[in-house]
Amino acid sequence: MGKTNRQWHEAHRMPRNASLEQRLQWHLAHAAHCSCRPMPASIVAEMKTRGIKTPSASPDPA
Repeated sequence: MGKTNRQWHEAHRMPRNASLEQRLQWHLAHAAHCSCRPMPASIVAEMKTRGIKTPSASPDPA
C-alpha cells in the first residue's frame, strides 16, 4: 500500500449505492491521484472485460 492523498479522498467521495460505471470511473481517478490501496479484483476484472487498461501500482523505473 502507498501513501493516502487525504485531500483527494475528501473531495472525491464514492457515491452511495454507486453504479458499476460510477465505481469504474472513481477507481480510475483514484489510481491516478492516490496510491493508498490496490483496485478491487472485481473492478480490475471488469476493466479487462471492457478492454480498459488498468493503471499499474508502481511504474517501471526503467
